[in-house]
Amino acid sequence: MTEEIESPYLNEEINLSRITPFHIYLEMMKVTAWKRFAHHPTCSQYKEHYYNVGKLKLCVGCTSLYSTIFLSLIIYMTIPSIFKTIPLILGILFLYSCFSALVHFVVRPSTKLMKTFFRSSAGIGLGAYLALIFYLRLWWLQIILFLFLFAGFAVYGLIRGKGHNKRKCSTCPLHTAEIPCCPDKNTNIKIKKLNELVSSQIRKETSSE
Repeated sequence: MTEEIESPYLNEEINLSRITPFHIYLEMMKVTAWKRFAHHPTCSQYKEHYYNVGKLKLCVGCTSLYSTIFLSLIIYMTIPSIFKTIPLILGILFLYSCFSALVHFVVRPSTKLMKTFFRSSAGIGLGAYLALIFYLRLWWLQIILFLFLFAGFAVYGLIRGKGHNKRKCSTCPLHTAEIPCCPDKNTNIKIKKLNELVSSQIRKETSSE
């Protein structure tokens, strides 16, 4: 039996407890939150791609990667006697992250646990790379390594492709629903309605004056 798909993009209505600039702005933030934090549509098709933190949904890949970079960088910088004396350790950790990213790209893990593992592994190595740049103390070499880092992110983004985060949408049966499920279109319609509501409120205030 096929599991029923649950999607928040089948309703184009907006529900406000009060019509004030604050409540309208808050609703806009909620409507667009999936783009900023989840980076994937927040329907059940993508449930392995985001964490549920209360009502907030956070991208598994980005949360695992950047939090691990931050935490590992703190470790590398607070135990400088080891990593500064033996920078080879940082280099090995960075190579490990490259290998982890490659395996992640080839295997394309489907479970949240495996995604977290591979992204965290990459974060450990990228934190090591940043620490290595700091310890080198040669400005020209630091610039070169930073450029390599940005180039690496750019190439990885190109390899993944622009529509990577919505790949499952292309074969989703909800395309034929009464209100077709289209996250971007649904979000734009809701934002348009909220903007119209703002304009309406401004006109009322202007006319009352």
